[in-house]
Amino acid sequence: MLRLVVTAIALVCAPISLFAQTEPAALTAKTTAKKPARQPETATKETAAKATRPADGRACQIGVIPIAGNLFLVESFGLTTFTDSYVRVPVESWGLDELVVSRVRAAAPGMSVRRVPFTKEELAASSREKPFSLFYTSSMAIKEFAQSLAPRIPCERYVVVHRHGGNQREFGIGISKYYPGGKTFLFAMMYIRVYDGQSFRLIREAPALMTEDTYIERILHNFLGGPSRQLDSAMFPVRPVDAATNPVLRDGVREMLTASFDKTLPALLAP
Repeated sequence: MLRLVVTAIALVCAPISLFAQTEPAALTAKTTAKKPARQPETATKETAAKATRPADGRACQIGVIPIAGNLFLVESFGLTTFTDSYVRVPVESWGLDELVVSRVRAAAPGMSVRRVPFTKEELAASSREKPFSLFYTSSMAIKEFAQSLAPRIPCERYVVVHRHGGNQREFGIGISKYYPGGKTFLFAMMYIRVYDGQSFRLIREAPALMTEDTYIERILHNFLGGPSRQLDSAMFPVRPVDAATNPVLRDGVREMLTASFDKTLPALLAP
């Protein structure tokens, strides 16, 4: 479970505008003014409220916190874990977080859906600040991070989408190759959590799957424990950095994410 937190918290998302508070005006300025100046703190809060108000004037019903990330893992697995290798490749141009938000909107037609922004520095800081405890779980870390962002855009519910591990060694989004003479897989495994906007009680959760979660389907189509497809071994990038410009890998990941979100989200977002 700790592996889930470390990987999820290391990922990258969209930037956010920060609203700085200023010190009150000097006492002499207050006494000479004909009209009391508006308190800077109040002005700051009003500015922040305007910035987070939807353009159509509606209150936010669903806030989306996508930690799909913009990283693609290039992994090779040997006979033992000591021979495994993992390389993280930036793939910002793939727009994976934006894809998450678009599929939430598609699964909740007619509802006001807002993306909750945050910086990669905040994501990394939340990982460093988590308490060291045998009882501290990945679900606690994800909930606390999402809850810390919620005041920026108050919503009725929050949908958190983050990377997920299956039943093999693959985790999140990437390509893997097994040595010697093994198979090559492209995978896109994500997990969805829906929280109440007031109490932050977990309402529903589920892995994003393209098929039914049955024993037969897991054997036939979900060998890795989540969305994946076998590729010709020639598709495995000799240089990991080349994965970012490979349209087959990009389109394959986006197709699997779209199919899994479209199948899983409607039930999770139902009233």
